[in-house]
Amino acid sequence: MTLVLFMLCSGFVHFTFASHRLRLFNYNGIVKNGWWDSLKECNLINQSLVTLYDDEDAEYLKKFREDRLHLTSAWLGLSRRRKNITTWSDGVPVTHNVSSVTLTNGEQKCGAIQNNTLTSFNCSDRNAFMCHKDGNYHLIENVRKNWCQAQQYCRRYFHDLVSIREQTQNQQVLVKGMNKTFWIGLMHDEWEWTDKSCSTFRSWAKDPSQNCTIQSSHFSTSMLMSGCDNQHNSLCSQGHVRIIVIRENLTWEQALDYCEANHTGLLRIEDANDQRAVHQRLNYTDGGGPFWIGLRQSRVFGFWIWSDRTVTYSNWKNGKQPEMPQSNNCGAIYTTDHTWGDVNCSHQLPFICEEEISFMKTKIVT
Repeated sequence: MTLVLFMLCSGFVHFTFASHRLRLFNYNGIVKNGWWDSLKECNLINQSLVTLYDDEDAEYLKKFREDRLHLTSAWLGLSRRRKNITTWSDGVPVTHNVSSVTLTNGEQKCGAIQNNTLTSFNCSDRNAFMCHKDGNYHLIENVRKNWCQAQQYCRRYFHDLVSIREQTQNQQVLVKGMNKTFWIGLMHDEWEWTDKSCSTFRSWAKDPSQNCTIQSSHFSTSMLMSGCDNQHNSLCSQGHVRIIVIRENLTWEQALDYCEANHTGLLRIEDANDQRAVHQRLNYTDGGGPFWIGLRQSRVFGFWIWSDRTVTYSNWKNGKQPEMPQSNNCGAIYTTDHTWGDVNCSHQLPFICEEEISFMKTKIVT
């Protein structure tokens, strides 16, 4: 909230350029291919096979695939081909004595400290976590996040989740951890997504016996194993920021606080590509709007800003930006035509957060 007040008073301007920031699904044809050929199709246009992040994300893909494209199945980007099953978040190879973890049925386990002992949980569990930067350790207890969200938080505000290289460092981590339960930067996984993104989604329709995955209309939103040479449709995706629709009704200030605590922030729409991605997402979202987005008007200067930068692209209702003194001071997006409008900030509306996607790092040691 401090940054918002600074922006409102300073007149700071942040210029942006067209990019593919928000995640967008793309369908490139009706030809069915094997997994590797589908991956190549996506890579040729600088995209990747689709990554799924949670149940809501899987439901969104199902609606898009069935209602928009009328496809019964499509390849996903998850495959069993990870060479180093146990890795640190920062990509450095594991050298400290770490107990092996047995993975069954497509499991993904992440390292944690509990009762001053190294253990592992499902990576989708929510725990406190420890970050590091410049040789200092920071235990984050005020929020509980899954392992990938914890990784993204540490990279945003510090350097990364803590890695343990040797016994002295292990003891320092335990002292800083104060006998609490918290994530560290260790992951055990045989599977990886083609775009190297970090995802804790592991909802299987059946025990995995093949090495590639699809989403099929016969199994709702769960993932299904398929032989990599089988033929399915290709769906590609681009963008490094997820659109998260929250159906709880809150004021604009409350929505801002929620998004910053649980994701990255309230949604920004920086250019036409962002607007297109939001249009696609809202077309397959149940329930009416409008939805709060990160727009707010300076009550001193009258210009509109996002939560942390000024507005350089706009899509106002009727093409007209609301002006003081008649305007309300907070912005929302309508579900009917996806234009923006001004709304009284104290009204309670559902809202849209955004979340930076975290990516796994790899380092080659020679």
